[in-house]
Amino acid sequence: MQYACVDIGGTAIKYAMMTEDGKILTKGQILTNVEKDGSQDIPRKIAAIVQTLQKECGKAAGVAVCSPGLIDAEKGEVIFAGPNFPDYTGMKLRAEIEALTHLPCTVENDVNAAGLGESWLGAGKGAKSAFCIFVGTGIGGALVLDGHLVHGASAAAGEIGFLPFAGGSLEQLASMTALLQNTGAATGEEVFQRVAAGDAKALAALDDMTQKIAYGLAEICCIVNPEVLIMGGAVMAQREFFEPRLKRHLEKLLPEALLKNTRLAFAELGTSAGFTGALCHFLQRQ
Repeated sequence: MQYACVDIGGTAIKYAMMTEDGKILTKGQILTNVEKDGSQDIPRKIAAIVQTLQKECGKAAGVAVCSPGLIDAEKGEVIFAGPNFPDYTGMKLRAEIEALTHLPCTVENDVNAAGLGESWLGAGKGAKSAFCIFVGTGIGGALVLDGHLVHGASAAAGEIGFLPFAGGSLEQLASMTALLQNTGAATGEEVFQRVAAGDAKALAALDDMTQKIAYGLAEICCIVNPEVLIMGGAVMAQREFFEPRLKRHLEKLLPEALLKNTRLAFAELGTSAGFTGALCHFLQRQ
């Protein structure tokens, strides 16, 4: 069977038709355009995507969706969404998509889905326990045990960005937003260009960012002791910079006996991670 898989993002809605073993048959994306069309138009856009995929590939057996915001995965509803998605809080996303497509649907948080995708078919494949951290404009995380997401009592398990530090949360101090503020750079690319050129300020800011992320990972290791820590997000594409520094910091922070069976890995699925995890979530709920 095949499934329409959709990853709702702030800029674009990425989608694919996928087989149940995770093979991508076709994929594409459209602009989200929340500013112009509003969040209330998202279900209609997903229904149009499903129609497009079915015209190209044939009938879908279901619709697997991941979305920003705090998501009630049992009900497929948006518990809370930030200001980038006005009027999205409270949306019964699953019910609306099912009414428009006449297909079964599931909805999961986008970071959770990306973590589940990486655990299923990416950097965490085969591991019984994985913690995935995604560093970008903000910082999010996902905990996967025995192939299933841990949601927590308030659907907020894995939200490592809220870990408190002196001076603010991990997200406030170690995200790309913080890095740009601390370096005065306009883009992440500019930061790494400065580092390559030997800019002391940029290098110090990146070292500080890496150390704070390592402190967050160390806390996860003490509580969960996962087989694998997966680093994802646009910033972590700079693996050659982060990997040795993160390993060095973690070795200083944690006893060898605690760390020895935990490997550090970097995300492998790229922009496909979200809808891949959405598919895994759908299949697990059938």
